[in-house]
Amino acid sequence: MNGKSSDNRDKWFARFMCVFIACCLWVYVMSEQDPIVEKEYAVPLAQRNLTEGMIIFNLPEKVSVRVRGTRTALANMPQSDIFAFVNLNKLSVGTHTVMVNARFARGDVIQVTPPAANLFIDVKKDKIVQVNAEIIGSPNKDFAIEGHMLTPSEVKVTGAATRLEALDKVFVPVDVSSRSEAFTVTQKPLAVAKDGMDMQDVVIDPAEIIVRTKMKTRIQTATVPVKASYTGSLPENRKLTSATVNPFKVTVSGPPSVIDGLKELELEPVNLEAITKDAVVQARIVFPDRVSSDRKTVEIAITVENTETKETEE
Repeated sequence: MNGKSSDNRDKWFARFMCVFIACCLWVYVMSEQDPIVEKEYAVPLAQRNLTEGMIIFNLPEKVSVRVRGTRTALANMPQSDIFAFVNLNKLSVGTHTVMVNARFARGDVIQVTPPAANLFIDVKKDKIVQVNAEIIGSPNKDFAIEGHMLTPSEVKVTGAATRLEALDKVFVPVDVSSRSEAFTVTQKPLAVAKDGMDMQDVVIDPAEIIVRTKMKTRIQTATVPVKASYTGSLPENRKLTSATVNPFKVTVSGPPSVIDGLKELELEPVNLEAITKDAVVQARIVFPDRVSSDRKTVEIAITVENTETKETEE
């Protein structure tokens, strides 16, 4: 009997050792084929339990989380399996330093960088603000901006109470470069602080403004000289001694692109063939296209000399 019991114990011991060795071999093979490794990930940093009506500043967008797990698990893992967050439960207005927590569903978290975050918490408020158009560039030389219509003309700005106190204005940029007719654009409103810096930490509602811009024609005035011209010749024995234009300058108006290049005005030619003695003639002004004046004519005082009489006297 004792011999039989001893044989049974030997058999069970042998079986146990086989299973134990098999397990050790499996662990060895698995550790060789799928070893434990460490890897670092950039993970979005979330916030939890912020008191309603509060707003947070200086929260890092991402933190670095180093985790440990099998190579297979880390290779095929969606990054959402790593979750980083700060717990803001019961924190009041002011500056706080809070620990950064991280969770990893497939292994262990080894390190979080930075381990803590310096935050500022403030009361969330909003205010209604008038929106204005701010001009960029210059329209066509012959046109000017008549006005803008903004829809809506007011927006709601939401942010920290201390930031809203620093708000100076909300505007939409409107590029009018080379424009010569009415146009409509949709623009994002921008908030600017009293120190001139952009306020990207506030929310503007609505996020888009429709701007309708009207243009008008510019009229420019200038005073330019007039120039007489002639056709034909004086009768025989007559000589032109002087021709005086009155007025010799005329005020005109028109588009700046034309007026700026206008150096003088031409007159319709005076026919000299019909002039036998001193005379004052009316000459029509020749205006370039789109140029006008209250005066349509000028006078030319012409003085002639009888050369035949002069020769007889001599």
